Amino acid sequence: METEEYRTSFFKPSTHLARKNRNLIIQLFIIWAVAIFGFQIILKILSKPVPEEALVEFIPAWEKIESGSAVSSDYQVAGRSMVQVTGKLTIEPDEYDALKDGISWTLSRLLPDNELTSLQKEVQLLTRLREEITSLRDQRYIETKESIISKAAPALGIGEGTLLAQLVPLALDHDMENMTEENRVKIPGIMNLYLTHNRSVLTDTVFLGFPFHYFYSAVFLLIFFVGLCWLYCYRTDKLHAKLNFLEKTD
Repeated sequence: METEEYRTSFFKPSTHLARKNRNLIIQLFIIWAVAIFGFQIILKILSKPVPEEALVEFIPAWEKIESGSAVSSDYQVAGRSMVQVTGKLTIEPDEYDALKDGISWTLSRLLPDNELTSLQKEVQLLTRLREEITSLRDQRYIETKESIISKAAPALGIGEGTLLAQLVPLALDHDMENMTEENRVKIPGIMNLYLTHNRSVLTDTVFLGFPFHYFYSAVFLLIFFVGLCWLYCYRTDKLHAKLNFLEKTD
């Protein structure tokens, strides 16, 4: 009884054309894998941890605070650096709370008692308003927030009209005069974690207006993939012509 077998296997091709096609796919896959993962390996090998300027300023200031020899400028630098970290999107809630504790405490060392008491009341009010309002355009909320900025931002050496100043009202706790020992210990580690980044010549080099590693991953690899697809089609057509393989047409 005559039967026709249509089953095929990529790993055990039964014809010369199928073997050639399999080998071509494997070759292109290896090229694609090397282009992607090879670059990531090189990036990892060349990268070195580099602290942001905010961390470079924070470390000596915090050391003076811990030793009890800090002056106003040290509290300013420490508080301002911590405010920058509160703007990180990936920060964990407990880390954010620790920074709020630290920022509020540094402000208590910078403001006169009467201004500190007034600021604490406004922070309490802002916290309550955030729970009550249905829109961030609420006039009382906006006015309270701007009032906090006008008191706290200059004390930390932050310009009132800057984006950093907008983070200040949300980075304060109404209990400003006390910082828990747990948070005091955690803060340096949090600052190191979020203000240290792996960098190398691949990340610092600018190509067509982009950091090279970003251009390579986001732009070049897409173009490269399309090029591999074109190469596969071209090589397949050449292989069909060489083996006299013709498709049936109606």
